[in-house]
Amino acid sequence: MGQTAVSRGRLPSVTSVTFRRGLYAGRLFLGVGLMVSLILTTVLLRSPRGAVVFETTFPLEVPLFASLGAMGGMMLFVSDRSKGVLEYLIAYGIRPGTLFVNCLLTTVGLSSIVLGSALAVGLGGFLVTGHPLTTDLENSVLGYTIPMTYASSLFAASCGMIWSTLSTPRIGYNSQAGVAPLLGVAPPMLVLILAEAVDRSQYYYVTVGASLGFVALVAILLLASTRLMGRERYLSAM
Repeated sequence: MGQTAVSRGRLPSVTSVTFRRGLYAGRLFLGVGLMVSLILTTVLLRSPRGAVVFETTFPLEVPLFASLGAMGGMMLFVSDRSKGVLEYLIAYGIRPGTLFVNCLLTTVGLSSIVLGSALAVGLGGFLVTGHPLTTDLENSVLGYTIPMTYASSLFAASCGMIWSTLSTPRIGYNSQAGVAPLLGVAPPMLVLILAEAVDRSQYYYVTVGASLGFVALVAILLLASTRLMGRERYLSAM
């Protein structure tokens, strides 16, 4: 009765613990992502051109802030590796791949918080102000906003984690994972610029095509991580 789960050969799941720690580690990014996305949503709803501006701009800009708010998973991974926490967990029998996946699940959870909040306030406010939920808006949210949010968040987190483990620390030089937020913001920013530049008839080709392209890129990156992220990559370099 007094045996622990580890001594009986069953390791406890650390997924929920990883999420809580990632939430704390990335609380600043999460707070900024939530605050800016909700402020922007309110501004768009109060725009003089109301429905037109909202339907065009809102779906494009939500992934920007949702990916920014999801940095906690990547930050936790980099911090735990540098402090030897990952090495400690591996020594207790937790598989390295599980640690990697848990941080990605944390990324998904954090981006979902910002995405869900923005959609609830944005679409709710859009309906409350008397505007109908059009097919174009539904297609934009389903075809671009949701997939691009997760694709850009996972892209930034994966790049940050892999890059941090493959690089060699240098004196006076911060972790390369510090550029990860830029990697998360870059895809939706690029699509935002392109969508505003092309003709309205090409809008969905640009947005949906970009979201599918980055989803495929993330899938390739995750497959590559299984070869790049050997056990030794999780060990502290200090």
